[in-house]
Amino acid sequence: MPRLTEQEQREVIRFMEADKPLPDRYRFLLFEDKRVIELVWNGKTDEIYNIPNFV
Repeated sequence: MPRLTEQEQREVIRFMEADKPLPDRYRFLLFEDKRVIELVWNGKTDEIYNIPNFV
């Protein structure tokens, strides 16, 4: 894993203190690259529905 410079470390801390999401460049430097593909659309919710299979 590449090490962050002191300036980059300070910037990451500022984002965390401001309760803001990290820019992707830091997220992928700091954490294992497990990208997930997700469909996103206006009005999408996080609710999960279990629909029985009617055959």
